Amino acid sequence: METTAFLQKLAKLGDSDAQFRLGYRFAFSRARVRSNWVGAANWWERAAGAGHIRASFYLATCYDWGRGRPREPKKAVKWYRIAAAAGHSMAQYNIGMCYRDGHGVRKNAVAAFNHFYEAACNGSDEAALDLGYCYHEGHGTHIDRALSVYWYTVAAEAGITSAQYNLGLCYLNGDGVRKNGGRADRWLRLASRRGHIEARDLLVR
Repeated sequence: METTAFLQKLAKLGDSDAQFRLGYRFAFSRARVRSNWVGAANWWERAAGAGHIRASFYLATCYDWGRGRPREPKKAVKWYRIAAAAGHSMAQYNIGMCYRDGHGVRKNAVAAFNHFYEAACNGSDEAALDLGYCYHEGHGTHIDRALSVYWYTVAAEAGITSAQYNLGLCYLNGDGVRKNGGRADRWLRLASRRGHIEARDLLVR
C-alpha cells in the first residue's frame, strides 16, 4: 500500500487518481483520529477538475452535505451531473433524488424517474426501490404495478428492507402479482428481522 507521502508526491505532480485516493484517505482512513474533510474536498476538486469521475461524485457529496465545503446544493447537482453522465450509478441516483425533492433544482418527477431508471439499470439497488415506487404510484411515469413488483424484487433480493416490505405487501394484496401468502410472509419476515416496524406489526396480527 502506498504511503500518504508517496500519494502526496504523485498528487502534486498532477496524478488525478492519486489526488482522488489521497482525498479518500483524508476522509475515511481508519488511521486518522479525525477526518480532514477540507483536505479531502481540496484533493477531490483537483481530481474532478482533471476529469476523475469518482472524485466528481465525492466532491458533489461534499457540497451536498457541507463536508469540507459550504453546503451548496446547486454545486452538488453540477458535480453529480458530471459523474452521472459518465455512468456513475450513485450519482445518477442522487440526481434523481435532487429532482424528486427539489434539492438544488426544481422538482421534476419525470427527470427523477429517468435518473432512477438509469441508476437502477446500472446496478443501484436503492434506485430500484425508488423506481418500483414510481411505477406503483405513477410518479414521473405511467402506473405499472407489474413493473413495480419487478423493481421491488430487484431491490428486495439485494437486501433493501423497504423493498422487502413493499414486495410483501404486493404479494399479500395481489398488487401487480397474484396473491401468495407464503411469499408475502417470507418478504415481510425478512423486513421485520431488519427492524421494519410495519412489517413486524403485520406479522403479529
